[in-house]
Amino acid sequence: MQQLADALAKPDFQKAAANLGWLMVERAARLVFTVVVGFWVARYLGPAQFGELNYALAVVGFGMVLAECGVDAVVRRELIRVPDAAPALLASVWRLRLGFGAGCYALVAAWAAWGGERPTEARLLAIVGLWLFQPALAVADLWLQANLRARTSVLAQLLALGIGAATRIALIASRAPLWTFGAVAVGEAWLAAGFLTWGARRAGVRLAPGRETGALMAKLLGESWPLLLSGVAISIYMRIDIVMLRHLGSDAAAGIYAAAVRISELGYFVPVALASSLLPALLESRARGDAAYGVRLQRYFDLSAGLAYAFALPLATVAPWLVRLAYGPAFTPAAAVLVVHIWAAVFVFLGVARGQFLVNEGLSRFYLVATSVGALLNVGLNFFLIPYAGPVGAAWATVISYAVSGWLSSYWHPAVRTLAARQTRALLLPITGWRYLRRA
Repeated sequence: MQQLADALAKPDFQKAAANLGWLMVERAARLVFTVVVGFWVARYLGPAQFGELNYALAVVGFGMVLAECGVDAVVRRELIRVPDAAPALLASVWRLRLGFGAGCYALVAAWAAWGGERPTEARLLAIVGLWLFQPALAVADLWLQANLRARTSVLAQLLALGIGAATRIALIASRAPLWTFGAVAVGEAWLAAGFLTWGARRAGVRLAPGRETGALMAKLLGESWPLLLSGVAISIYMRIDIVMLRHLGSDAAAGIYAAAVRISELGYFVPVALASSLLPALLESRARGDAAYGVRLQRYFDLSAGLAYAFALPLATVAPWLVRLAYGPAFTPAAAVLVVHIWAAVFVFLGVARGQFLVNEGLSRFYLVATSVGALLNVGLNFFLIPYAGPVGAAWATVISYAVSGWLSSYWHPAVRTLAARQTRALLLPITGWRYLRRA
């Protein structure tokens, strides 16, 4: 018990806990807005139009990964290691993201114009595609994350979230058409980016474009390209379900699936928040030696798995009641999808935790292989399961592909195999968790 008290008293722990606390506040507020407004939007649009909206978001989501350039983890690490390099680093990321975002928007606009989409979907894609410029506008948030300034980030995003929610309510009251909801999603993202930049500037962040920016851009891409391609693979197996349901099934099937996923993915911010909050402590324990690093990693995996189980089990239990309450009778089939899809969270949490280790150890190419296999497996399973079981089949494809990509693939590489054992021990936490109680 004294060891626990000493750990809690450490300034680094308290700073990380405060940072995580602010991120939790942001997610709790986002959850409230989702319950109050997001579910109301789904009820207003109905399964078919809700499916169209989420189809457009999924298509643009593929390009969003490219627009982010896959540099987040590397840049956060460098900002912690070399704080004085922040202005040049952020300027380099801004230029990279602006160029990639513009290229991706051109592809989305071309697909909307000549890809055979219906006129309403083409307009929606052209509007939602503007989201691709948001990563460049929000580059200052990387500095806020690295310096555990979650308070500034959260307040900026909450302000944009509130404005977006009020606008959606007005659209529902005025019986607005579908495309306006896509425009609000883009506007909310741009507003958040603007508020983030303003908050970071008040904290002293400045961009410093110069001769060194070109060299830094090349360096960042050279180290991050496996993470970028991994992000593309992750995007495929996180979003391909809705796209394939839209083409192999119907807009309504895509809407039913999207409704369940909206609930299932509410907790996915938790492992990302943990990763950014615990990265400094992980790097510090790594510098102290393998033994300390191993202990810290096991605790990290156990915490990730414990939080995933605490999130998934209650939602799976109340899924039928929750779906009826949130979406109404038209979305009743989404309950069966949620009961299956929610268990993907366990492998998402463990996969994000493993990603921190892979970045720290320079194993990003292995990460690329693992995520690529997961993406291909998800596409193949969807081709087989969607015609047979519809949205529920897509949910099973997601869970299986996440398990392979985020956990079982750890057994493939000798340098990651010890991590696979730690992940497996974390998965067994419902059986072995008594050991933490005994230590207490």
